Amino acid sequence: MSRIRILVLESNDLSISRIIKNLENNNFIVDICINNDKFLEKIYKNLYDLYIFNIDETLNNRFQLIKMLNSYQDLTMKMVITSIQSIVKLSYLSGCDECVIKTINETEIILRIKTLIRRQFRVYTDTIYLTKNIEYEIFNKRVLINKKDIFLGKKATLILEYLLKFRGSFVSTDSLEKGVYPANSDSKNGVIRFYIHQLRQVIGDNLIVSHRTYGYKIDI
Repeated sequence: MSRIRILVLESNDLSISRIIKNLENNNFIVDICINNDKFLEKIYKNLYDLYIFNIDETLNNRFQLIKMLNSYQDLTMKMVITSIQSIVKLSYLSGCDECVIKTINETEIILRIKTLIRRQFRVYTDTIYLTKNIEYEIFNKRVLINKKDIFLGKKATLILEYLLKFRGSFVSTDSLEKGVYPANSDSKNGVIRFYIHQLRQVIGDNLIVSHRTYGYKIDI
């Protein structure tokens, strides 16, 4: 079973270690780095569901990092954590999706993170129903048919997840590749087609529509 993966851009003092421990205790996978270069190395090699930036007055270059990610259309949700109230406005102006103060209690930060993840899927629940008997659990990243767990494999699951985020609209093969492969991967269109075929075998042929020009769309 996969889980939500979070990349935390921390400072040398590990000032949000309490929050990081709380995330791990709530079944999130957490990777940590301490500067912008290491952050970029991480996202070059891995895919994440959420970025968390620890920002104080001495780390304003991290606002530029957030702006750069948005300019490259990195759709991963971005949260800023700070101890300084004035940073909140700057964070939103830089393009973050959420900003919280470090004194936030353990329950509230988990609720806010889950809300951010749900926002990507445009739902208010932890489950998306593809049909009456097929469901996708957002935080466990798994498909259930008649309440039975169905193994899809990592890439097929990521493709389903990406299509669900943009359900009702066509997604190009290029966009799918960028969404389900890290930047350092040498992905090919034929591989995407293979996993689409695998998905159709599990959830049915009718749910995923293909178009030679526009790509793929999931209709639910």
